[in-house]
Formats: sequence, structure tokens, C-alpha cells
Amino acid sequence: MEYQNFITVVKEEVEKRTGENYKVRVNDIMKNNGIILNGLTVMGENCNISPTIYLNEFYEAYENGIMTLGGVVDEVMDTYERNKVNQSVDMNRFMKYELVKDKIIYKLVHAEKNSELLADVPHIRLYDLAIVFQCLVAEEAIGNATVLIHNAHLKLWRIDEKELYKDAIANTPYLLPYEITAMQEIIRQLLELDEDLPIEEGRLPMYVLSNKTRIFGAACILYPNVLKDFANKLESDLYILPSSVHEVILLPASEVENANELEDMVCDINETQLKPEEVLSNSIYYYSRKEDKLCMVSDEKEE
Repeated sequence: MEYQNFITVVKEEVEKRTGENYKVRVNDIMKNNGIILNGLTVMGENCNISPTIYLNEFYEAYENGIMTLGGVVDEVMDTYERNKVNQSVDMNRFMKYELVKDKIIYKLVHAEKNSELLADVPHIRLYDLAIVFQCLVAEEAIGNATVLIHNAHLKLWRIDEKELYKDAIANTPYLLPYEITAMQEIIRQLLELDEDLPIEEGRLPMYVLSNKTRIFGAACILYPNVLKDFANKLESDLYILPSSVHEVILLPASEVENANELEDMVCDINETQLKPEEVLSNSIYYYSRKEDKLCMVSDEKEE
């Protein structure tokens, strides 16, 4: 079955199961790094927010014989039921900055790969990366959702990037607290291993830095004193490896003999382990305790 026919059939089947009181739509959605995906949403009568269910991977599973068409629809409906929202967000709040300023947060994306997006959103460059801004909807009854801040919002609110950034600096660490976890513990969690079962350490001690939602947690490197405090704890400068937009890997620089191997590691992860929209950068970064400064390693080599 051709992809467009697949989308049409899945949409029609979801419409049958949800009924006439629901609106089912499929839209082209630009994700990180300029990746366009097809997202299905289901809106109830008294709701203006819905989880987006991306159909691209479902089609790949269907084409490869991993899932039947009925199985795809079952999984789409199950995903919707587990994540559906039963009330609306008051969009009128976005008309006044005073009502949303405490919910402004930031995330990190690759600048060049998101050049089309950056032309339309306020942002701040950081080496090969860009800091962009969102408004977090974090009501317990709704769950977390975000609205990307565009240039049009700044005109409406009559503010500039500096004010947006100032508020995001204050809000993001509070709304999305960071956590640093040893790589061995991450592996233990993924494999659901018993706490008493030893895990062989790798050649280099590695630590994963993210926020507690583990969504766009790479931005935690911007949190005040996070790198400084951890570097002081280890009594070492740090190499920072952008393993995805969702987290970074911290390495004590005192344990690293060849930084080029780290670059190769990041490139390999990006090419073989990540979806294109999850890639943050092929670069590696360095935090100096003495200078209390984050830099891109390639920049340091050029100086």
C-alpha cells in the first residue's frame, strides 16, 4: 500500500472508532532539524489540545510486516487513549505576557539544521547551537505541553529576546529540574536489572545529564552552576558529548586521552542510534573549571 493511501485508511479507521463527536486530522509537522513528519491528532468537542501521533514509523512497521493494518490502528488508538486530554487550554492567556512569563522555558537545537525555523522564532546562538523558547503548559489535569514562541509573539507582547531569555533562565531549571545519573545506572534501568547486580564499568566514567522528563534535556548544560558544581565534585574539567537533544554525556577530562575518539563516538551515535530529529550536534564541548566557561572543542583548536 502506498504511503498516502496508508495515511488515509488509518485516519478513516480512527474516525470510525472515535465517532462523529471527534475531529481527526493529519498534518505535516516540522520537527527538529527540519524533519517533516505526518502527525495524527484527535480532538474532542470540549478540548483544543491533543497528543500528536506520528504515522511515519507505523508505516515502516507495516511495510516490513512487523504490524498489520489493524494492529497499527489498535496501537494508534491505544496511544491516544493513554495520552488524551479531557479539557482545553485557555489560549487567551497567550495574549498577555504577564500571564505566561512564568512558564517560558528554553531548549537547544542545531542552528544550521534548523535555519528555516530560526528565521521565524526568537533565538540566541551558542556556537553551532541555538537557544529557542517555548511556553510550558504544566497543569496537573492536562499534563505537559509546549507552545513554541515565534517572532509574532514578541510583537504581540512588546518584548525582546533579552527579556524572554531572562525569564527562561529563571524558569527552566525550576520547572524542569536537572538530574545527573551514572551511565551504569542508566543501563541498569534500561535492562531492569536488580540493584545488587554489578555492572562492568566502561573504559571512561560517563554521566548522563538531562531534565527529569528526559525531553529536550540537553538544555541543562545552560542551567546556572550545573557544570561548575559537577566539575568541582569530580575535581576535573568536563567534556560534554551531545548524545541527543534530550541529554548529554559528561566525561571527566582528566580521564580522556584522545578527544578525537569522542568526536567519532558522537558521530557514530548520531548516525546509527538516533532518529534524525533527535540529533543535536556532531561537535563536542568542553567546560573549564578555571575559566568557568563552556566552549566548543573545535573552536579551542582554532585559537
